[in-house]
Amino acid sequence: MMGRKQIRGPFTKAWGVVVAMLALCLLLPAMSGCTLPTLVYFTAVMLGKDMRAPPPIDLLSYREKLNKPRKEPLRVAVVTYTDVGTQIHLGPLARELDDALAKTLAKGFEKDKDRLVVLAPAVVHRWQDRNDQWAALEPAEMARQLRADLVIFVELSNPSLFENGSNRTLYRARADVAVTVAPAHTSQAEDVLSDLVVKEHLHVEFPRGSGPASVDPDLPPERFRRAFVAYLARELSWLFLPHDPKEEFASEKF
Repeated sequence: MMGRKQIRGPFTKAWGVVVAMLALCLLLPAMSGCTLPTLVYFTAVMLGKDMRAPPPIDLLSYREKLNKPRKEPLRVAVVTYTDVGTQIHLGPLARELDDALAKTLAKGFEKDKDRLVVLAPAVVHRWQDRNDQWAALEPAEMARQLRADLVIFVELSNPSLFENGSNRTLYRARADVAVTVAPAHTSQAEDVLSDLVVKEHLHVEFPRGSGPASVDPDLPPERFRRAFVAYLARELSWLFLPHDPKEEFASEKF
């Protein structure tokens, strides 16, 4: 009598690996360094579960909150503000952050681009150039004028590239960041839409996991500023995109 051929699919193979890991953890705990959280994490990953930390702000949920038609993507604009003094001393920090954060979000929502699109930074910058008083507007009005459904308004306060008391010989960037997510202003249902405004506050320092970096010809202020902007964009994107907690401890490159 011929036996049946056993079919082993990916799910069966994954469970086989999990069982092997469990046996190893039980038999060799000291040598393997295996812990229950580690086992749970790798088991979930092997079974296809997304173990990334969920974002505190779910942008896609605004589709339902704003009754967005199914075939129309949610339009999101990123607008960053710094005062004139910052622009004089630190250069185009705000616009560089506009670019970096908008591109990071667009990439993060690429699979959902039929449901959410991020306005190109050039569109926002042209609007700013045509409106000298744009910074005095409420975020909801910014969204309306940009013809966006939502605006992510980022306000940088007290930004600096240098370590305090170092006489500009050491880099240690920092900034207080206020983030406001607001739907576009409409004349109807203002009270309802005001309930959809979300605010977050962060204090960001860079580099975070090491001491300050020395100022030298190989690391001019412009290069360090761009590295700080990239770091800021990554930190802010995690308000809206899931991320692996291990990324929070990734090396910081200049």
